[in-house]
Amino acid sequence: EAPGREHLPVGQRYDFYNSNPPTSGPHGPAVDWGVHDQPVPKEALVHGMEHGGVAILYDCSAGVPLDDAQCRELSDQLAALVNSNLSNRKLVLVVPYAGLEHHIALTAWRTLDTLDQFDEGRVQAFIDAYERLFNPEGL
Repeated sequence: EAPGREHLPVGQRYDFYNSNPPTSGPHGPAVDWGVHDQPVPKEALVHGMEHGGVAILYDCSAGVPLDDAQCRELSDQLAALVNSNLSNRKLVLVVPYAGLEHHIALTAWRTLDTLDQFDEGRVQAFIDAYERLFNPEGL
């Protein structure tokens, strides 16, 4: 049984998700769709997923760490893909996220896929398959 959909008060943390990164469970206020260059609370990412969004997370220090140039290339590739999806009115965001086992994690409600290197086709296929697929609040 996946965690429920409780809404947390602003600022409240939740540390009992059944996956890292989380794909369901209690959540706090959402953040804007788009490209984030600073981490956002995982509670906010879950809120976005509850509304049918896809959160793309990356961690340049996961596994075999990327150097600065490789990390910048990865973040630029992900940002370009997210921006093209935003222009198509997709609910998607990208954000750095510490503590991943792989360089990239693709998350949607109760769904997680991981990659060790950028694969535009695979990331786009995930967005196409899961964006707005699950929207329990009907928003």
